[in-house]
Amino acid sequence: MHDQHSSIEQRIEIDRVEQLYRRSVTTTLAIFCASSVYLLFIAKVFPWQDLLSWYTVLLVVLLGRLVLYRYYTRHQNGSHSLEFWLNAFRLSIFAVGLSLGSLNLFFFPDQSVAYMLFAIAFPFGFTAASLTILLDYFSFALYAFTLLLPVIIQLGKSGDQAYLGTSLLTIVLIFFFLKFSKRYIENYYFTMRLRYENKTLVEELMEEKNKLNNRMARILNDSSSEIYVADANSFLCLQVNRGAIENLGYAEHEFLKINLLDIFVNLDRHSFIELLAPLAKDPREIVVHHGYNRRKDGSNYPIEARFQMSSNDAPIIVVSVQDVSERKEWEQKLIYQANYDQLTGLLNRHYMQSYMTSVFARARRQRQKVALLFMDLDNFKDINDSLGHDTGDQILIQTADRVNQMLRETDTPARTGGDEFTILIEQVKETSHAEVVAEKLIEVFKKPFIVNGKEVHATASIGISIYPDDSTSHDQLMQYADIAMYQAKKDGRNNYRFFSIEMRRLSEEQMVLANHLRYALVNNEFFIVYQPKIDIENGRITGAEALLRWNNPKLGEISPNVFIPLAENMGLVQDIGRWVLQKACLEAYGWQDLSSEKLQVSVNVSPQQFRNDNLIEDVKMALGSSGLGNAHLELEITESLLLFDSKDQLDLLNTLNSMGVILALDDFGTGYSSLSYLKRFPVRVLKIDRTFIHDLMENENSQALVKAIIAMAKSLKLDMVAEGVENVEQLDFLRQHDVMVAQGYFFSPPVPAEKFRELLTLGSLKSSRQADPVHRK
Repeated sequence: MHDQHSSIEQRIEIDRVEQLYRRSVTTTLAIFCASSVYLLFIAKVFPWQDLLSWYTVLLVVLLGRLVLYRYYTRHQNGSHSLEFWLNAFRLSIFAVGLSLGSLNLFFFPDQSVAYMLFAIAFPFGFTAASLTILLDYFSFALYAFTLLLPVIIQLGKSGDQAYLGTSLLTIVLIFFFLKFSKRYIENYYFTMRLRYENKTLVEELMEEKNKLNNRMARILNDSSSEIYVADANSFLCLQVNRGAIENLGYAEHEFLKINLLDIFVNLDRHSFIELLAPLAKDPREIVVHHGYNRRKDGSNYPIEARFQMSSNDAPIIVVSVQDVSERKEWEQKLIYQANYDQLTGLLNRHYMQSYMTSVFARARRQRQKVALLFMDLDNFKDINDSLGHDTGDQILIQTADRVNQMLRETDTPARTGGDEFTILIEQVKETSHAEVVAEKLIEVFKKPFIVNGKEVHATASIGISIYPDDSTSHDQLMQYADIAMYQAKKDGRNNYRFFSIEMRRLSEEQMVLANHLRYALVNNEFFIVYQPKIDIENGRITGAEALLRWNNPKLGEISPNVFIPLAENMGLVQDIGRWVLQKACLEAYGWQDLSSEKLQVSVNVSPQQFRNDNLIEDVKMALGSSGLGNAHLELEITESLLLFDSKDQLDLLNTLNSMGVILALDDFGTGYSSLSYLKRFPVRVLKIDRTFIHDLMENENSQALVKAIIAMAKSLKLDMVAEGVENVEQLDFLRQHDVMVAQGYFFSPPVPAEKFRELLTLGSLKSSRQADPVHRK
């Protein structure tokens, strides 16, 4: 802003000096003429020879002014500064004023009043005339003083009061002229400054307008949208932008022969006129058209076109066309995402629910049945959490492939949840048809998945409901198939079940059970019983396994086999497991004073607790708050943890082992784990499952398996505990094969904490025939 102000002031100074010089020619000629007339007038009073001398000097001065003006016009943009030209002008004005003023100094006609008045008027006239010519205050002051000072001197010398008064009035008049000159020059500066500011503003506005016009032209020309300007009658293209040239593939000159009807597909002249009809009624109207454009090579692409009419001169049509290929692709993607599972490519729950309505309607017309299969992968959460989501995703993809390979084209599979799949089997005449499909699916999922070169086992459990036998509502059919699937899991997994009324009753009971279980911990309904572990050689108690029990005031005592899986499904096992850990450690701390043995308490840990990052903290808190030594705590884990060779699981187990906590593998031999995994995991105790001990003396296969497990444990230097010992024959077999610790009803059933303390005071426990089935583990 400061630079702009300085520039305006500089331009005003240049313009002022230029006007001073330009006006000097006119004033010089005026002075020459007026002086010549005045000289002839006073020649009657003074000798003409003296007047001629003065006149000669005046002519020289005036000629010098003309020469200065000519020099200025030729060299004003040369090396001389503005100050130089201004000082030169002032000098010339001083010379002129001095020359004119000297006339009254040397030739003042005071003998005649008339001549004297004329002599006074002569310089006054020149002074007044120069007020609107001289734009320099200093120049005007020089000019006025040199002109009027001789008059003041001449009048003051006379001594007459009238002349003296005239002299004083002349002085006053000089100051009036100076003030007027100052005001005039200030107004000039103000006017010129305003003019230049307005001029600058106009120039800037014009520049911005030109920039805007150029920018708009570039935007329109460079726009990716196609813009066509066409004759409203012939529809011939008059002008197109670069977007139209690039999108259609024509050269610019080729468009002059192209009709809009050649570009827009599926629009003939009649339909095109109908499309543009609203524009004829109201030129301000905009018509939008969705269709296709045809390129020079004959290919088509989807577009959105906007038509406008302009009728200033000849009526023209302005068309803006947007290629919506990407939009169409996105719309297709959105439709796909709304109806298909992104991972497997199968239909999703949203589409399946709406699709079932049409499938059932078709079945009603054809008087056929529809089977709904609800399939869930077994142990998928363990796989996902242990091996990572990438592995889980690969298994889901392979699951979808296996399902697709087993079905007909008329059957419809969908992924309706994390590891849940729904299959619609149409044209079912007998329920045996659905059973055949379920059996094939169960069989195909017995084969392990191969992910990153590793085998991963994940069987399937399937529930089946039939339309219209079980229900005509797709929501109920889904619910019934889900109930049947959970029954299949409850019955051992890796199988299928048809929905039945009994299942619905059991499901309702399960819901009641779940409602009570949700508040069981808060209401102090849980308690712990302890089953002793016995040293086979001397009968001494070496510790006990803490077993959770639930006694509800309304439902009574509920089996752990019922409520523990339910707690895992409900996400309650974390809090319950933490409670068991704290209670068991606190109880075991009190045992140490009742026995000379190093007693350990064994606590079962759910796989879900291992998936929780707080397990280490839970163990530390339980040990710290109870005072129990780390070596007195044994955590029993299941084979499902060994199934998945996961670094996270291994790190967690190694951390617990480094703390001195004993790790025991519970129910060994019932799962899929490889024995070689035991080399990697820091397990120190192997528990032989009760299913092998139960028929040990009657089943040679059980004996062979137990012997193999014992041999393997010995080779790995693992301690062994036999579960479910119920008779002396089983005990003798285990003793002969060097199994040192056992637990079971032969010694004692699980007992309350008070009863277990009593057993500790006995010192040893040879056998117990009081086998209470209610307390079986």
